[in-house]
Amino acid sequence: MKKRAILMSIFSLMAVLFFGCGKTTADYVKENVAEITKTFYFAENENFYITLASGQREKEYLLDGRAQPLTDFALLSVTFFDDIPSEIINVEVTIDEEKRQVEMEYNSMTNSFLADLELLLNENEQIAVKYADQTLTLENLSKNFVIDWQQALNIAIKELKTEIEKEKKYANLNAEVYLKVLDKKANKFDNFFWCFTILNVKNESFSVIISTTDGSVLAKTK
Repeated sequence: MKKRAILMSIFSLMAVLFFGCGKTTADYVKENVAEITKTFYFAENENFYITLASGQREKEYLLDGRAQPLTDFALLSVTFFDDIPSEIINVEVTIDEEKRQVEMEYNSMTNSFLADLELLLNENEQIAVKYADQTLTLENLSKNFVIDWQQALNIAIKELKTEIEKEKKYANLNAEVYLKVLDKKANKFDNFFWCFTILNVKNESFSVIISTTDGSVLAKTK
């Protein structure tokens, strides 16, 4: 029985190695997503601008290089051009005529107010956000991106293939990946970009910035 158990363990290890070797780099990446944005809304006026990014990300959001189970998210962000009004603001969010009151907390790292609506948007919603006496109707920008999130992911995988493959270990990847949209205000350019990042367990990160219009790689960090 003991020999049989040892043999079974060897066979199990061989199976892991065999099937792990059959994986593509894309397979490793898709199995280790920590955050992926699929839909992106935007609006602005003379006082502030709003973004709403939706997709899947870790239930327990940790920047540790290890991917965890995912959940739907819709991250609402409000950024003021001048001084922030307080540490907390309250807004009214209307999605397809359904209204909800949302409390948003100031995040000093992003210089904006954030709140997760905890849902997955499908690109066809009618969305408005009201703060004080100002209401903004959000536009779905990702719907018109020439390069969608799937194409951006494939471009990033190809561009960072060497860095990704260095993190392979048997059937696992010792890293987690993020795909986000950089808004034009935050990046100080009059455009929007895809940002793909791989973060390994040693806290080393590698990123590429990808054009949403033609898929060109605009920047790469190593």
